[in-house]
Amino acid sequence: MFETSAMKELHRIQEEIYEETKGMTPEELIRYFEETAKKVERELEELKKKKKKEVIQ
Repeated sequence: MFETSAMKELHRIQEEIYEETKGMTPEELIRYFEETAKKVERELEELKKKKKKEVIQ
């Protein structure tokens, strides 16, 4: 089967997540994904602020 670079990247990320979370309890998994989501949210907000500054200047 042909695998695009995007599909390869997704598989790599899935493997990373699996390695980081294997052996975690359901509660630990929930906390892991909540913390990861909060981190992504903060990073997106920082990018938005940076883009606004670029537009203003």
